[in-house]
Amino acid sequence: MNATRFFFLLMLLASITYTTNAQSKYFTRSGTVIFDAEGKLDDVEEIKAKNTAATCVLDAATGQMEWAVTMNKFTFASTLMQKHFNENYVESEKYPKATFKGKISDIGKVNFSKDGTYPVTVNGTMNLHGVTKEISAKGVITVEKGKVLASSGIEIGLKDYKIDIPTVVFVKIAETAKVSISAALEILNGK
Repeated sequence: MNATRFFFLLMLLASITYTTNAQSKYFTRSGTVIFDAEGKLDDVEEIKAKNTAATCVLDAATGQMEWAVTMNKFTFASTLMQKHFNENYVESEKYPKATFKGKISDIGKVNFSKDGTYPVTVNGTMNLHGVTKEISAKGVITVEKGKVLASSGIEIGLKDYKIDIPTVVFVKIAETAKVSISAALEILNGK
């Protein structure tokens, strides 16, 4: 084999490998995280917030997944509640992001080239308010017409992350917050 053919074959293999690797990674900067910590009293104001600027990267080949959520991007119905959330509870100036790094343990069940709904389990570590904890959650990967949607729901014990609830408002704010997560992911093309 002459040098020109060898070089051409090498470049072809490199481009196939790059294309395969690039297409196995999915990404978004517009994932949605909904935080609900409504307390025991039904007649008080809803303690619910939404963040639509979460970042997620998913490696479809390995199942590795990472999330980053900017805490001051959560929006509440009440600006006062939003201020208390950022200043008194999550201390977003001191702890600006919550992160998750983990892996979809059963990624082999997901066929990214075939439409379908695939239940999965995600295991990893979440860092919130300066505290890192192991978590495990059930989730769903939905593939539809080449688009990938990842979703899950978890419950977070606020005390587990050293988020203190003052006694004055303990009936208004739940000790455990419900968090739902969803992201429409696109192929990461290296740009």
